[in-house]
Amino acid sequence: MTTVSLSDAARDWLAGRDAEMTLRLSARHGCCGGQAGVPVAEPGAPRSTEGYARTQIEGIHVYVVDDMGPGPYRVDLEGFFRWRRLVVEGEMGQAQE
Repeated sequence: MTTVSLSDAARDWLAGRDAEMTLRLSARHGCCGGQAGVPVAEPGAPRSTEGYARTQIEGIHVYVVDDMGPGPYRVDLEGFFRWRRLVVEGEMGQAQE
């Protein structure tokens, strides 16, 4: 099971946005080949919940992609006014050749 925690700011912000969040890996490519999965958090549910585990953290429905890894991951909020976004601290996915 993937360990996820939310900061108070992230939890409060998500509560005002349908109280749902998706946590997934986003592929990042290196300059000399290979890639790594960088954890990203987005408000809302995924388009298809297939391949995601759903859990509830402090009143927020969190969808975690199956290949996320054990973590731990911490989701926080940065920015101000309408330019706020979720940020994730935690392990990165395995690099692939």
